[in-house]
Amino acid sequence: MLEHIIDGAIVAFQLKHIALALAGAVLGIFFGALPGVSATLGIALLVPLTFSMAPVGALVFLGAVYCGAIYGGSISAILINVPGTPAAVATMLDGYEMTKQGKGGQALGLATVASLVGGQLSVIVLLFGAPLVATVALEIRSAEFFWIVIFAMSTVGAIGAGSPLKGIIAAVLGLAIGLIGAHQMTGTLRFSFGEPALYTGVPVVSALVGLFSISQVLILAEGKGMDSQLEVPKIGSLWPGRELLWRLRKTFVRSSIIGTVVGLIPGAGADIASFIGRAEAKRYSSEPEMFGKGSPEAVVGAEAANNAVVGGSLIPMLTLGIPGNAVTAALLGGLMIHGLIPGPLLFQEAPDILYPFIFSLFLANLFFAVVAFGGLKYVAKIVLVPQGVIAPVVTALAVIGAYSFRNLGFDIWIMLTMGLMGYALRKADYPIAPIILGIILGPLAEENLDRVLTLAGAADLSLMGYFTQRWLTVVLMVLTCITLVWSFVRDAGFWRSKSKSSFPDAEED
Repeated sequence: MLEHIIDGAIVAFQLKHIALALAGAVLGIFFGALPGVSATLGIALLVPLTFSMAPVGALVFLGAVYCGAIYGGSISAILINVPGTPAAVATMLDGYEMTKQGKGGQALGLATVASLVGGQLSVIVLLFGAPLVATVALEIRSAEFFWIVIFAMSTVGAIGAGSPLKGIIAAVLGLAIGLIGAHQMTGTLRFSFGEPALYTGVPVVSALVGLFSISQVLILAEGKGMDSQLEVPKIGSLWPGRELLWRLRKTFVRSSIIGTVVGLIPGAGADIASFIGRAEAKRYSSEPEMFGKGSPEAVVGAEAANNAVVGGSLIPMLTLGIPGNAVTAALLGGLMIHGLIPGPLLFQEAPDILYPFIFSLFLANLFFAVVAFGGLKYVAKIVLVPQGVIAPVVTALAVIGAYSFRNLGFDIWIMLTMGLMGYALRKADYPIAPIILGIILGPLAEENLDRVLTLAGAADLSLMGYFTQRWLTVVLMVLTCITLVWSFVRDAGFWRSKSKSSFPDAEED
């Protein structure tokens, strides 16, 4: 392992990979800071640019975009009270209050340092933790893999959505789309409608670009067109001072640990981590009454947590092939395009690719901090770009990306269809992430289920009898049931509380 780490560091610090990490971090900041754009959309649009790259360079570039975009969302959140990414909502609550008090530079500086610390600590956990998880995962068999996929989908669908029912419906829809094409064992065609382009299934790139890019373009088209955002206020000095940083040192570490742990959980993305980090910062704060009024501690608590999710979320994706959120699903698509199949064998089969990728995340975190402190006064102008400019640019990139994957015009129609479906679902408050996860994980679930059915038949056992042979399979089945039941109970509790708050005079009558 030590040999692989050293070799990975040497490759990552090659000049071409340093340049790719810098370019990815800068582009990520732009995508994250643009209101209405996100880390997922940025990666979905940029995956086609990596077709001609070597696998190491492609992953270095996309990983840097991930890191930069998660940080970039805090820029517009702090300056103009518009979160560039969902993960920046918690940062906005106190960051914009600091801006109104003339402390916008300090808020941005704290967000930058917190993002750097959280990101680097999570990458350390990824570097040493992922190979260990992969070693344990080698003992997992087909039955466990099937239930890991089902558990991940239930978690993403139920926990990651406002309504668990809508989340589960979206997850099932994604699984159904993922089964389009020829059956892996029998070759039977399903839902292909005689179209050869669908024989191998729905292309991940077309689905990614359509669901996230085209649906977002349609959302942007409902906006104010060429009207730009508010004026960017004066930023001032970004350096928050050593005394303030030292006083908040425990918050840096605590929120970084929280974000890394949350990143390991499928469905619990950076937005959830940021709110948990902010809440824990308030619980341990000596000035909890300042939260919501411009507390530096709140900004640090939120930003360290949401950037620490990056390293944590990559562990299940690389070791089990289970993306925990939409961003890692987009990254998983990038891996698969380059012939890399994430799973427990990946660290044995492609250490020369994975370790440079992990080390490049260190570079990406450093670069977005350098860019922030070196020229954020100019980078911040990106928040003024009108949505009327963003929408056509995104559309053009989406069309090029969908077509360039297989050079098939039919893929553009797939992308547009997925985009219209994504738009309709978003308008109906259905989550999009479970759909793309289902498209990616559906074939994996089917492959392992087919293998289980074959083994069960050979052993003259029923399907449930085979599943109950190993304790780990039973644990995963129980966890899946608990997750689903808990999500519906939680949702019912929210419904009751909302009902009571909506009708405050009902009991008085």
